[in-house]
Amino acid sequence: MEPGLHHPVRQVTVRLLRTLFAMSGALALWLAASFTRPTTGLPIPLPSSSVFGDTPPPISATATPKPEGKLVRYSGQILDYRRGFVFFTTGDGYRVAPTLKIDDAKTRGATTLAAATRTYAVATFDSASGNVIELGLSSSPLPSEGTYQDVHGFAIALSTPYPNPDLKPAAGFDGKSVLVSFIAEVPPDTAFDAAVYLATDASGWSATAIRMDRIDALHYRVSRSFASGTKLLYRYTLGSWQSAEQGQNGLQVTPRSIVIHNGDVQTQHDIVYHWGQANEFNPQNGEAPPTPYNPIPFNTPPHRG
Repeated sequence: MEPGLHHPVRQVTVRLLRTLFAMSGALALWLAASFTRPTTGLPIPLPSSSVFGDTPPPISATATPKPEGKLVRYSGQILDYRRGFVFFTTGDGYRVAPTLKIDDAKTRGATTLAAATRTYAVATFDSASGNVIELGLSSSPLPSEGTYQDVHGFAIALSTPYPNPDLKPAAGFDGKSVLVSFIAEVPPDTAFDAAVYLATDASGWSATAIRMDRIDALHYRVSRSFASGTKLLYRYTLGSWQSAEQGQNGLQVTPRSIVIHNGDVQTQHDIVYHWGQANEFNPQNGEAPPTPYNPIPFNTPPHRG
């Protein structure tokens, strides 16, 4: 036995310290066992979406917004589709929605057709915005849907014509680009394979300046962009000035004129009553004449005698 431990006070102190050391060791063992054995209580709940908010779906999964108004369907034949507008053979242009859907008119599935001249289509309009939200395409004529009166109000409205463009040709115009469609109704005796051209003063009166597209038996069409405020002189030809358009009386006509107004699109309808014919006295084979007013100047028959 160690010396000095027989004192009563010292013996009590030693016993107390030994008891404390024993209790602290037992506590340490209990705590270690508590952290290592599996939990038998309820699982810890996950954070609720009502607290943190629902996770938004990815953009690709977001549905296309529904039309604001009533859907109106109209079937017809396309003249052109460009710059956010679709044109039908009625001559009217309609604005298409940024999220325009193009599909097969019969199956409503994917299509390899393009919205181009002579393609048949069913256009679905949103009556609230007047925009075309869907184009169903077909290579063959489609059953009639809707009427022209149902959709005519959705056509792009043109600005009011300027009353006197000759006096102030640039006044009141913003100079922005306007898509102008020229539609010419040709005589019934026009050859099926005839090439019709638009000759203008802007192209130096070349008889073959702008070739037009045939859209049906009696109509040709072409579209070009011009700045608003432009005054254009033009005539229709079959590729030469000898075969240029003539008036109802069969005589040469003065050039047509058009003023490009403010707006997005503009359509010009014209009627060609007769075509001239290259004659035996001065066959020029399509060479441009000095002026469109007198395409064969100083032309006289050869002397016969």
